[in-house]
Amino acid sequence: MNQLQIALQGFESLAPGLNLNLNAELSDCIEQWLTTEVCPVVEQLGESKRFQSTVLWSVNRLSPSAKTDERRLVVDVERKLVHLAAGIATLIDVAENEASIGDKTVSEFADLHRETAAYIANKPWFDLVCTQDFFHPTHDLHLDTLKLNFEHTKAFRQRNVQLPLGDYVTRLLLNRVDYWVSVLTRIADSASSLIPAGPETSERFKAVSRIESCRLKLNQAVEKLISACQEPAIQRQREAATALTLVYSAYSANPQLQWLGGNDSLWRVGGGIIRSWVRRRGTVQNQVRDPSGVIVLTPPVQASLCDPSVIRHIAYSLHEMQQFFAVPDDPREIIREAVYRAKLVMVDREPREVWFNGQPACDAIWDNQPASWDLLWKLAIKPGHAVDHEALSKCTVKTFRSRRNRLGELLGEKSGLNGTIETQPKLGYKLQVDPSNVILLKDDGFGNLKELNSRA
Repeated sequence: MNQLQIALQGFESLAPGLNLNLNAELSDCIEQWLTTEVCPVVEQLGESKRFQSTVLWSVNRLSPSAKTDERRLVVDVERKLVHLAAGIATLIDVAENEASIGDKTVSEFADLHRETAAYIANKPWFDLVCTQDFFHPTHDLHLDTLKLNFEHTKAFRQRNVQLPLGDYVTRLLLNRVDYWVSVLTRIADSASSLIPAGPETSERFKAVSRIESCRLKLNQAVEKLISACQEPAIQRQREAATALTLVYSAYSANPQLQWLGGNDSLWRVGGGIIRSWVRRRGTVQNQVRDPSGVIVLTPPVQASLCDPSVIRHIAYSLHEMQQFFAVPDDPREIIREAVYRAKLVMVDREPREVWFNGQPACDAIWDNQPASWDLLWKLAIKPGHAVDHEALSKCTVKTFRSRRNRLGELLGEKSGLNGTIETQPKLGYKLQVDPSNVILLKDDGFGNLKELNSRA
């Protein structure tokens, strides 16, 4: 029986109590289950590159530093929000210029919406994506500190969006988009009152038409973004994997989450917040039978109890993880994620591959170039350190230089990789790439790719 089966059976023994009289004692048992049975599952899953990439999907694909199709969709939505707001601001100016004296329709529209349109047209947010939402969602609009607006922040928070454990980064991105779209849609809807009764050639009519065009383009961009973020099967996996990672960060005594990147204080600080979502303080009333057999409620008491809906969500997330145990990591997915994460990636399996700055380093068939591969591999194992002829296979002092020259011919100048290999007089050659930007993948003999550690 593996760790996942143990954790699922543990939940089955606890589940009946979630539907009856949940008390402090059972809540203690649930938290013990999270620590002793769920956390080992997540620690084991954390060794899978596929699990890691699933958890980090929103950070790697949506963040401002990402160069992905999903990030381009975020930028496109942001641009079209600004364009629609600017179009509304222009309509107000045009309508005021064309309006007759005493035209209350135009003046009232301007008074109501000019400030909001100008505010959004000035892009008041740092970014629609906030990666800090990963451990503890901010529940705000991620506004520029110089453009803070209490009314918008309050209106956003009053939406009372339910956020169970999961992919907060993606959810809050879509919540922010939906908020700004709803604000502009209300204004655009009311802009129809400004359509002039005269000829369709007036500037006001043209401005209203441009708003409708901008709104259509914005809606199309939002649909594409939602589709990319909410593909059902992938979204379920991502939500489940992220939820379990959050539980692990909060309930493991020593969470091994270095693969998340960043400072470990992020998940250590967030642990207390996550635990407060799992177990909450509140008023509890239990059901008991009175002497006559009638079910009655006991007097309300203050207690700290686990939230049944959260616990069921964690159990559901465990069920979703069965496919991670059943299906080995896809080698192409591992390579793709490595190429995204690192500057230099070498794949030691047939066919061998070398990637640099997101592209194949050259057109060479590396399986036919064992000597050049050996040199580059040894350089990549110890980046920043000189490698001499003795570290290479079947290499002498006389053939060392020719081997380096042959590697240079294969790489060429276009890849840029050749330029990172420096000559060290009397010592050999050195690869000038930061070790954190080098990933070496090697076949383990069973068709699985394992990541080796480069030595600084």
